[in-house]
Amino acid sequence: MAITERQAVEKHFDDIASRYDYWKRRNSYYYDTIKDFVSRIIPPASSVLEVGCGTGEILDTVRPARGVGIDISEKMVALAAQKYPQYTFIHSPIESLRLDEQFDYIIMVDVVDHVYDIMEVFASLYRFCKPTTQIILTTVNPWWDPILMLMEKIGAKMPEGPHNFIEKGNLTKILELMDFSVSYSGYMLLFPKKIPFLSFLANSIGTRIWGIKKFSAVQYMLIQPRVKNDIDLGMGCSVIIPCHNEADNIEEAVRRIPRMGKKTEIVVVNDGSTDNTAQKVRDLQKEIPELRLIDYNSNRGKGHAVRRGFEEATQEILMILDADISTLPEELPRFFHPLNKGVCQFVNGTRMVYPMENQAMRMLNLLGNKIFGFMISFITQQSLTDTLCGTKALYKSDFKRIRWGLDKWGDFDLLFGAAKMGSKIMEVPVHYMSRKSGESKMKAFKHGLHLLRACYLGFKELVFVRSREVPG
Repeated sequence: MAITERQAVEKHFDDIASRYDYWKRRNSYYYDTIKDFVSRIIPPASSVLEVGCGTGEILDTVRPARGVGIDISEKMVALAAQKYPQYTFIHSPIESLRLDEQFDYIIMVDVVDHVYDIMEVFASLYRFCKPTTQIILTTVNPWWDPILMLMEKIGAKMPEGPHNFIEKGNLTKILELMDFSVSYSGYMLLFPKKIPFLSFLANSIGTRIWGIKKFSAVQYMLIQPRVKNDIDLGMGCSVIIPCHNEADNIEEAVRRIPRMGKKTEIVVVNDGSTDNTAQKVRDLQKEIPELRLIDYNSNRGKGHAVRRGFEEATQEILMILDADISTLPEELPRFFHPLNKGVCQFVNGTRMVYPMENQAMRMLNLLGNKIFGFMISFITQQSLTDTLCGTKALYKSDFKRIRWGLDKWGDFDLLFGAAKMGSKIMEVPVHYMSRKSGESKMKAFKHGLHLLRACYLGFKELVFVRSREVPG
């Protein structure tokens, strides 16, 4: 799947390479604003690496003494080399770039919008950084996506192709996990077309007004590397797999879990399955000694199963993995490491960054998830984009302090509980796949009403109760 998606992005940019400069000229106000922003930061005669260089115009704008541009599109790289032979252009993704060199500045204009794995990109980027390197990053504001899709349909904008949806707050948290820090950030191009006075008013003043600026088309960040956090708290991990009638998926889910920390314990909680899920697990136990089974007859819901698994777990870090393998078990270490380093106290998965596999989440479910994300962010005062992603991680010591029973799935119990304890919640983007087998147990209307009630109870507990306790 990963290779397929990367190839789709590469093919898209190869296909538009011949008209890439045409589209930039047609929307010159947008691109000239980006180039002006980048050139104000980078002094001439610096060493510069541009990731996702396209046909090389932005790299040439900053007049580097040593300029290197890389791009996954072979045709883009060929055009750039032809236009600007004084610089070095390489056809390669950043993850596999073979270059033993560090740069003063790194440019990433609208790059994270199209990469397969943002965390892998920044892990790779670190080796090209000096302690003083500055990374200049821009990305399209995901709230503009409906407008940009409309512009594409009427032929007013370059085709975007497969892309991610990442807000500035999300990206800031990811960078913190990846040993980078954001030194400055903001918004540009509230109105990305040139209309006298209106463009100036919107883009010079509107982008500085709280509330209004968040509707800008472009988010930007200035990023610097931190000294790598090599702390290892020496913890182990218990992966809890709640399941109900997952006989076709459970073996693959168990086998694909990577080993993390001093010990990785796998706890399958069979929540009243009527198929042979439990027997599949018993068969696996013969060859996987760290695999445990909790089995009971009645179906009591995912929340109950998660809680039972947490109670029986023996390791310091608790983690949830859905048995349907809709999120990748291979990405679980990204939930483990922040807790094992003490970077935060709770890690929440978000499916709202990368493109989802076809039909992985129905449109109504997607809309509902976004609404609940907004509501729970308001209640918890933490930036949360995906409250119902099944993959979450926390310390076992904190689990014991959480009040359960707000919702049958357990997701809101965990998030509200973490917020009430004052935990720092970090979000990790995950790739969301279609179910391998079976049907989703989440029903939009039926469970939506239940989750609304859970939000109300969470509001009473976190907002209303606190407001009553504040002295008048």
